[in-house]
Amino acid sequence: MSAERVRRVAVLVRQNVASILLQDFTRSEMQWITITDCVMTKDLKKADLYFSTIEQNLPHNEAALILKEEKWKIRKLLSKRIVLKYMPDLIFKWDESVLIDEKIRQLHNQENQSLDSED
Repeated sequence: MSAERVRRVAVLVRQNVASILLQDFTRSEMQWITITDCVMTKDLKKADLYFSTIEQNLPHNEAALILKEEKWKIRKLLSKRIVLKYMPDLIFKWDESVLIDEKIRQLHNQENQSLDSED
């Protein structure tokens, strides 16, 4: 399978799962979950979906449990939206890069504050 095809299917899966979480669930917790990335295997049978949350509203460990509980329903809804020979197994993983971005932002803000206080 070409790398371009794998990338296009990953984008399609990510967009549709994000849309499903926002539109097709009545659980209020789903609105705080964002799908940040999707990495597919070359045979398109597994999809690692990386997610983040707004920590104040929904801790990431609770979000992981919710996604695990609803995985079968998400997969079923996804199969109605996109046509693939095999519907990929969805594996939800916490996106730790969000924490790194947040830490960098905090350090940057601290540096700016210390520079402002020196002036």
